[in-house]
This record gives sequence, C-alpha cells and structure tokens, in this order.
Amino acid sequence: PKRQSVLHPLDSVTEGSPAFDQKIQWLISWLADNQEEKVLLICKTKAMVEEIYEAVQKQVNLNLSQFHEGLNLIQRDRQAAYFADPEGARVLLCSEIGSEGRNFQFAHHLVLFDLPAHPDLLEQRIGRLDRIGQQHRIQLHVPYLEESAQARLFQWYHQALNAFLSTCPTGNAMQHQFGPRLLPLLEDNQAGPWEALLNEAAAERERLEGELHSGRDRLL
Repeated sequence: PKRQSVLHPLDSVTEGSPAFDQKIQWLISWLADNQEEKVLLICKTKAMVEEIYEAVQKQVNLNLSQFHEGLNLIQRDRQAAYFADPEGARVLLCSEIGSEGRNFQFAHHLVLFDLPAHPDLLEQRIGRLDRIGQQHRIQLHVPYLEESAQARLFQWYHQALNAFLSTCPTGNAMQHQFGPRLLPLLEDNQAGPWEALLNEAAAERERLEGELHSGRDRLL
C-alpha cells in the first residue's frame, strides 16, 4: 500500500483556542524534526490557511506558500510552482480548493489540519499526492483532540470506511445510508452506540465492496 496514516491527538478549531495553538506547536515541532521534507497541508477554508500561516510565522521563519480561493489563477499557479521547486517552499498551505485539480506527487507528506465532512472530499485531498509518479508511501498526518467530534470523525473514516489506507468507492453510498445516525453521534460521548455504528458500517462497507468487486469481475 502507498498510504500510511500518522495519528496526532489534537483537534481543528479557531485561531487562539488551546486546541489550535497545540496544533500549531505540533506542526512546528514536526517540521523541525523533518527539515528535508516537502509537506502539503490542507484545511477547509481560506481564513484557516491565513491563520495557520500567521501563527507559524510568528514563531519560526519557515518558507511557506499559500494556495486558496483568495488568489487569482496566475497567483495560484505561481504558488504551486514555488512549492514544486526543490529550492522553493517547504510547505504549501491549501484551503479545500487545493484538493481539486492539482497534483503534488513529488511530496509524500499530507497534513489534514481538519477533516472534511464527506469521504469524497477526503479522497480528493489524498489524491493530490496519491498520483501516478508517486515514489514513496504517502504519510497522512491527522491532528485531533481526543474525545472530540474530530476524533470520532477520524474513527469513522478509518474504522468504518478504511478511507485512509485505501480508496473508498462506497463512501458516498455509506454517507447517505449512515449520515443521519452519524452526525448526532459525533458530538455524543456514549461509547456503546458509537461502537455499534462503527461495526455495522464496517460490515456494510465490506459487503458493498464485495458486490462492486464481483460486478467488476463479471464485466472484465
């Protein structure tokens, strides 16, 4: 497999909150320990990209680029090219727009500063690195706070959908089937219903994937 998830127990929240500050400290520490690595970081919004950029630059002098919808097409092209340059930016900070249509297979570290609400968006994010020409196992870094909604969303993607270690062709169907039950439980601390949902969803995913595989075999 070309993917490997690396878990970090933090959460995604607004600038200035303890959880945000912890994430920034983790990011700075990780970059200090991996100074030769190119890193793609994706989060949901342009505002979060700018907050991360400012928070990091206040503490260390790192070569960062930004890629978001506030830049025009030429500016985004320049930022992407600067990141692709071996002597250019070490880190490209992207809003969700960076998860569509751009390929960065020369890098193999992807930081998911927050998790998207839909598995198709998660697949698009990972797909920026998981491309033809990728020479390394992709390292997925997922910061979240323990006992938080993001922690449960991580468990949903990992344990129920297996979306971090493999592609998830059933993700959209699973979201429609389990979404109404999933959303309330993300904020609920009850372990029993949550574990039951994860187990039921994992079994259903395996069943659906088996049907897809059998159908593909018949077609071939």
